[in-house]
Amino acid sequence: MTRSVYKRSLLSYLGQLGTSLGQIPLFWRIQIISWMALGVLTLPLKGAVFGSFYYAVLITLYREPLGFLLTSGFRVIFGRLGLIAEEPVRAVCHVVPLSIVAALLDVSLGWWLFDHLLNMKTSQSVAGMFSIRMVAYASWSLAYFWIKGQMIAHQRLLELIRAETAARDSEILMLRAQVSPHFLFNAFNAILADLERQPLSLIPVVQGLSDYFRYSLTSRQEMFVSLGEEFDAMINYLTVERARFRDSLIIECDIDPSVRRLLVPGIFLQPLIENALKFGHQTSPTPRHLRLSVTATSNGGAQVDVSNSGDWISPLQNRMPDNIGGCGLSNLSRRLVLLYGRADLLQIPERAIGGMVIVSIRFPGDYPHPLLKS
Repeated sequence: MTRSVYKRSLLSYLGQLGTSLGQIPLFWRIQIISWMALGVLTLPLKGAVFGSFYYAVLITLYREPLGFLLTSGFRVIFGRLGLIAEEPVRAVCHVVPLSIVAALLDVSLGWWLFDHLLNMKTSQSVAGMFSIRMVAYASWSLAYFWIKGQMIAHQRLLELIRAETAARDSEILMLRAQVSPHFLFNAFNAILADLERQPLSLIPVVQGLSDYFRYSLTSRQEMFVSLGEEFDAMINYLTVERARFRDSLIIECDIDPSVRRLLVPGIFLQPLIENALKFGHQTSPTPRHLRLSVTATSNGGAQVDVSNSGDWISPLQNRMPDNIGGCGLSNLSRRLVLLYGRADLLQIPERAIGGMVIVSIRFPGDYPHPLLKS
């Protein structure tokens, strides 16, 4: 029981020590750990040189704290002089004399303290000790500039990533917002057309419009939403479209329940359906057909197919990749590239199949969304 309590106390103490060290600035953490490690690692060498482990401990207790203080002063001097790794010649011109002065001070104080006061005789010459300490201080300085240069480069990279992410987020939100006015314009026209003749028939239309825009507002700050939410929102969207086109438009929608929780870009279905309605109206005999199908794929993802009766108005090669089927699909294609870093998710066959034009998006199930990682 006592051993268990002691073990828990030790682990708790180590945890608190780790937390305390984590709050210390990085420079001081490196400084403390490196000089402590140097002192421990050089103990056997000092013991061999002075012929006594006791003397080795005394010298370590003097030399490593002194090195800690002197190199801490180096940092202040380097900062005041504005020395950086990108100017190596200027940095070396200051590092060499500083290392010489520090080594002279280190060896002189050590000789006076140990050889003169304590009469500790060593087999190592003063010149040899001076050379070793000068190299140690010069090496510390070079390591300081290298680490600082790496940290500055890392910070610049983080700032660049943040700037690119902010620009990407702004562009995505702009591209997403561009599709909403089209739907609102068409919905108001449908409502106005039946306002006097069949006002009661407008109740599901207005409710669908309200539900759709509630979804749009609540998800506007989210880059990704569940596929089920997006699908349900499109049912409300199509309620308005069905009121516009009445019996001249036959709509079918189905979704595999297993993919309803898959994360996808918000408001990605609307441009697909808008495109299908627009070009189907121009190329298909009545009644026109529109089908929305969402199926599961073998890798845990989903395939979304939006098909409409009719045909392509112009050759496909004139649309790809920057003008896929008009502004709506072009914007959607751009959003998918920004969000996933891939240009192959949106697929359009080269010709209509069985009198139906099909546009597909294949969402991978295990793809790490870049925005979610950041």
